[in-house]
Amino acid sequence: MPSHDKNGFQEWGEEFIRKVDALLHETPDNNNIMRKIDDFFEQAKSNFSKIPVDIYETDDEWYVTADLPGVKKSQLDLRLHGNEITIKVRHQEDTKTEDKMQKYYYRERKVHHNQRTVRLPFSVNRKTASAQFNNGQLIIKGPKDKNSNYRLEIED
Repeated sequence: MPSHDKNGFQEWGEEFIRKVDALLHETPDNNNIMRKIDDFFEQAKSNFSKIPVDIYETDDEWYVTADLPGVKKSQLDLRLHGNEITIKVRHQEDTKTEDKMQKYYYRERKVHHNQRTVRLPFSVNRKTASAQFNNGQLIIKGPKDKNSNYRLEIED
């Protein structure tokens, strides 16, 4: 086992601390490992989290509601296709940091996408469906089609 004198061990320890500091602190010359770890978990969270929805009906109408706290109306995209409704959310963040004393400048953009498609037990009429968004709650509704439930006779 190699022996380290007191000065050699101290130099090794100081070098080790400098390397750890370089990993943990943002400088123009390196990529911040903590930011990468945060990005990894943020991406994992956004990929696996579903937009929570409630689907219900009254005698005359059907409803799909979604809770979207922190989302703005401009970040939403709704699509109707047959009996499916797709809710898409696109969230963009811009981060900017500047330190003129250290001659340091940093700018980052993050874009997160999330979507949820729900199937209804009936076709959605895009002409009569409507959507409202207030205080983080999306409400999509439409009248029930009274003629969509046909009886099919079985031939002899």
